Amino acid sequence: MNAICLGGPCHGLLTQIDQEVGTLAVVVPRRSPSEPVIRARYRITKERVRYVGQAEPYIALHWADTPPACACDR
Repeated sequence: MNAICLGGPCHGLLTQIDQEVGTLAVVVPRRSPSEPVIRARYRITKERVRYVGQAEPYIALHWADTPPACACDR
């Protein structure tokens, strides 16, 4: 199934998923091959998003992680 990430570090990333409910870990695109692989959690939703040039809508994946708290906020 086609899906699109909404929010978080993978916002706008188009991906393929093989499950209909739950959360999954999406690999965050790296800027260089030397960067470590980082994954962000996304929640599968019932929401569907139309994407230009595609006949079928994409499943919306909403960012499930929260950004780390800034030390200056304490």
